[in-house]
Amino acid sequence: MFKSKLIIFIFGLLLLSTSAFAAERELFPASEFKLGYEGMYMYYDEPNVMHEKGILNGGFAAWTGYFSQYNIMLSAELEGLAGSLRYHGKYSDGTPLECNTNDYFVSGRATMGMGFEYDRIGVTPYLGIAARYWNDDIKATGGYERQIKQLYLPIGINLVARLDDGWSIGGTLEGDLLLGGKVKSKLSDAGPNYEDVNNKQEFGSGGGGRISAFLEYDFDDYALGMEPYFRYWQFDDSEKDTVSTGTYIEPKNKFYMSGLRLYVKF
Repeated sequence: MFKSKLIIFIFGLLLLSTSAFAAERELFPASEFKLGYEGMYMYYDEPNVMHEKGILNGGFAAWTGYFSQYNIMLSAELEGLAGSLRYHGKYSDGTPLECNTNDYFVSGRATMGMGFEYDRIGVTPYLGIAARYWNDDIKATGGYERQIKQLYLPIGINLVARLDDGWSIGGTLEGDLLLGGKVKSKLSDAGPNYEDVNNKQEFGSGGGGRISAFLEYDFDDYALGMEPYFRYWQFDDSEKDTVSTGTYIEPKNKFYMSGLRLYVKF
């Protein structure tokens, strides 16, 4: 059900790109670079098992360029955040467990699209390839480190409008389809009788989306901007991995991520 809804959503975004290309360049600059701070609140949930929540801080860098008379867009982005989350769960015998975790999150992406102009609004549908990595280290007796690596397909649409007096507004709407992933649980950290487990996540077994808005003010040589956003992910049960101590899965889970970016653009 989730996969079919995501495919319908992605197909709908593609239909928005059926118009003539933009003739003016001001909506689609030849090159722009963003560098800034990012703060994110993350809530991770494994229903009826555990959840983690807290704030991560870090930064991001992004480049976008438009080329040729057809305003072909290329972009690349890298972000990194780190911090401590609060873990709420239980041990295998049912004893409640609350503790802190050490976490860092890294993601990167490359996208390609085409710019279209509707009156004074620029619209750029795009698709690309992206990867995300989450390292989650549970700091408690019996705790262990998890390494989550995922590759996914982003497809979405960017909007921008140039206002009077140097202001610009816009936003992004995107759907994401999981291409594949791997979750390594270092259960050997919990005790010498355990072995590390590697669970695979198959194509289409998860995905998500993101929505963001931005506000910028142009000072001619550079611009300052802010961008609040919300991201959502959900994943089904992974494939099973069998080791000497038993058979394990990475249970279905959800991510809720809301954040704010403050940046300079030049």
